[in-house]
Amino acid sequence: MRPIDKTPDRGSFPKYEDAQQPLTVQLGEYCSYCERWIASAIHVEHKLPKNDYPTEKLKWKNFLLSCGNCNSGKGHGKLILDDFIWPDVDNTFLAFQYDAEGRVLARTGFVNDLDRKIHSTWQMLGFNRHPDQLTVGMRKPTKKDHRWSHRRDAWKLATHLKNGLAVSDTQERRAEIASVAIQRGMFSIWMTVFANDVDIRQRLIAAFPGTAGQCFDGEGRTILRVGGQL
Repeated sequence: MRPIDKTPDRGSFPKYEDAQQPLTVQLGEYCSYCERWIASAIHVEHKLPKNDYPTEKLKWKNFLLSCGNCNSGKGHGKLILDDFIWPDVDNTFLAFQYDAEGRVLARTGFVNDLDRKIHSTWQMLGFNRHPDQLTVGMRKPTKKDHRWSHRRDAWKLATHLKNGLAVSDTQERRAEIASVAIQRGMFSIWMTVFANDVDIRQRLIAAFPGTAGQCFDGEGRTILRVGGQL
């Protein structure tokens, strides 16, 4: 999951819907969770559900952007923010791994109770939805949930462009890869496919608006986020 930077804090809004435009300017038209590019009907997502936490309903610090699948999958009800990880607070790129078949897997081996929090986030957002239930905790997606296939398609496209780069490595091709990526979304897929290409990773971090640069070192390698749980 792409770590994002929402600063500066814009305080409260007269209506939460008014935050959609500044959020998309800051973060791009991507779901803050599954990272898909959303051409229309992107939601202003409340980390703390607005009906259960009315005092947080209009606050910038409680907003993210979400697709319909992630928004509905997250659901409603009481929750404790620190029981989960969040892309505007933590380096969420460290928390999950992606594969060529569109699966998202929760990483393990962290200190304290981070494994549990990552797993809880994995379940809450429906990242555990895939037709092949090969991992404990994986569930079958609904007919309206195509996030897994979008991830698979993004992997295929990124791999195709990577193979083309191996045949003809030019600055133009490298710029094109970053340009195509931001048009399609799925930051983490592109970063994973180009894991061994420092230049492309740097280009991706710079190209996707609102990516939290403090979560990566000068060569695009992931580092802990200051002030976050990971």
